[in-house]
Amino acid sequence: MKTLTLHVWYECQKGGRLPAYLGSTIRGILGHCIHDFYCRQGDKKCFLCAEREECKYVQCFSNTGGEAGAVNPYTIYVYGQGKEKWEKGDCCVFDITLFGSGTEHAGVYLDALIAAEDRGWGAERIPFRLLQVTDRDSGRLVYAGGKSWIRNLIPRPVSVKKREAAYACLVFDTPLRVVSGGELFQKLPFQLVIQFLTRRISLMTEKYTNYNLEWDAEEMMRQAAEIRTVEESWKELPFSRYSVNQKDHKLVLASKIGWVLYRGNLSPFVPVLEMGRYLRLGKGATIGFGHYDISYDK
Repeated sequence: MKTLTLHVWYECQKGGRLPAYLGSTIRGILGHCIHDFYCRQGDKKCFLCAEREECKYVQCFSNTGGEAGAVNPYTIYVYGQGKEKWEKGDCCVFDITLFGSGTEHAGVYLDALIAAEDRGWGAERIPFRLLQVTDRDSGRLVYAGGKSWIRNLIPRPVSVKKREAAYACLVFDTPLRVVSGGELFQKLPFQLVIQFLTRRISLMTEKYTNYNLEWDAEEMMRQAAEIRTVEESWKELPFSRYSVNQKDHKLVLASKIGWVLYRGNLSPFVPVLEMGRYLRLGKGATIGFGHYDISYDK
């Protein structure tokens, strides 16, 4: 799977308040910009639109479902989560990572980042100025000072190495929403992690690459059930975002933040866990949820 990460800097132009977790705000702004670029059907729902198969808004930002489910070819990660009070001169820094065929439309996302300067952020419509965009992996400039370097938008294959491991610690620094049976998780057994990660990897691969993954899911789940939790700690996070579909335009998303340490024969699962660092775990990946760092004992 190809990937490309745009590392983005904006500068706040006027003081005000924004939500503590900005992933949803940023996603909403970029979505409005891309919608304005390409949608010719106004307020018609994408899944009802006859042009949805050819529409770049659907392809790049709002997949309506189908065989591979409603997965989208990007994730957002905002640095410095938790900041609510903003003053002129403060910088907002985030990554938007594109996957598979989504990397072929990198110019669409760059155009949206530039157009976002003309939109206010949050309920107070705070103005932000785009300072620069770089390719995070190469460090090369993609945009700065009103000039674009489109030639520097170069996707690279995801590199996942094998390694031996008997312990693995996952630390989640953005809200985590693993929902099973309609309920938010209380504990995070390893089998549940592998179940959610393998499904997401399969869906993303099916939708945005030309590859068909084949693995023995039953045997993988059997081995995952043998991995034990040594210790875990979770804290519930209040999170809500604007939603036009809710009566009060407020959608409450229960989530947690924390960490978990596993023990067992983890070596066969390292590629899945490493891929999960890119694709995220659980719901809300496109607004920044489910991001984790992982450490091994070997």
